[in-house]
Amino acid sequence: MERTPLIAKIPQINICCDVGMDQIHLVCPPLGESPFAQSVTFDNRSDPIRAELKRIRNSATRDEISRLQIVVEPTGIYHHLLTRIARELGYHTALVNAEHVAKMRSVIFGDSGKTDQRDPLAIAAVADQGRLIADRILPEAFQLLRGWSSLYQAAEDAIIEAKGRVHRALKYLFPDFDFSSDFLYGSSGQAVMECYQFDPHRIAGETPSRMHCRLRRRSRVLRSSVIRLIHQARSSIRSVPGGALRELSLEHLRLAWNDYLTHHQRREAARAKLEEIYAAARCDHPQLPSAVHRVVTTSGLARLFAELGPLDDFQSWRQILRYGGLNLRERKSGRYVGLTRITHQGRPQLRRVVMQVVLPLVRQRELFGDYYRRKTLVEKMPGTKAMTAVARKFLKMLWGWYQSAAGFDATRVFQQQSAHQRVA
Repeated sequence: MERTPLIAKIPQINICCDVGMDQIHLVCPPLGESPFAQSVTFDNRSDPIRAELKRIRNSATRDEISRLQIVVEPTGIYHHLLTRIARELGYHTALVNAEHVAKMRSVIFGDSGKTDQRDPLAIAAVADQGRLIADRILPEAFQLLRGWSSLYQAAEDAIIEAKGRVHRALKYLFPDFDFSSDFLYGSSGQAVMECYQFDPHRIAGETPSRMHCRLRRRSRVLRSSVIRLIHQARSSIRSVPGGALRELSLEHLRLAWNDYLTHHQRREAARAKLEEIYAAARCDHPQLPSAVHRVVTTSGLARLFAELGPLDDFQSWRQILRYGGLNLRERKSGRYVGLTRITHQGRPQLRRVVMQVVLPLVRQRELFGDYYRRKTLVEKMPGTKAMTAVARKFLKMLWGWYQSAAGFDATRVFQQQSAHQRVA
């Protein structure tokens, strides 16, 4: 009887690298005639990286090793050059969790010390355990979404910072001003800033009719608001400095206000670009959902999928929660039972975006209003924990919505939960 030959496994080696801003420390298993692992340090620049990877590839080819994989610990930006060149030269790439590397370093060396020579050895030990993370290469549309989402978030953060500066300057210059933020940053507030720079001395010298007439050319401000503003200005000028200090305060306010307007324009431009790119992406990826009134906007979906990428890369909604660090972590030992919390190990920007998306949905008569109130009033959850539960529920909903490739159906959001309750 003829024996069936065994199918040989494809030889593979992991080349583990600790990437710094200026240098890369690499550990490679034995290649060629040497029985020892190679430890190499070279500059984190294109030519040295390409030369070293070609040298390793040539040695591996002589040893009939057909699959080479670069394994790195994510560094934010410094590892991207290495992984791009590696993929260009035919290498595979993978990542390892930084926390895993830190703990493995303690296991191997017996202390918590950290050096550039220890790190690649710890990365190699983690890789040997199979604890690798896929190095996702997103399609171009999703890379564009992620880039514009970053610009959107930077503008949003800058707006918050500028608003803080406006508040501080205005409180010093106009201490009795008590209008809401909607008035201040709406058309009425912008009209007051354009005409009077919120200078209480100038406002106090105006008559209600003259000021109202002037502001009405730029906004729909009410006469009662104008009278109230003049009264507050006349009260404020008694306790604010004059002369050079007043001019300095006005300059602080002008600069902060101009920064607010600049970043507001940048945010709106980024929002428009996100919506444009997302609309184009839906042509190539028809499973991407469309915006639904009072559920999620186009810009909200664009920012979510900028962080998630195509959901075809995930096998279940549980992987999505783990990807965002929203998976649950239990702490139990003997009789001790700790609190169950989310791990916070995934993409923090995904958690931030999904929280912003679901925040309007927990109001009364909105999609998750009853769900949120049941968590807070019946189950006595703190508000932040209930919001986390809503965020987890929303991502589960998004997974089902994407997989069905159908229109949004609000009745299906809580259908499974209702079925469980009937069975119980």
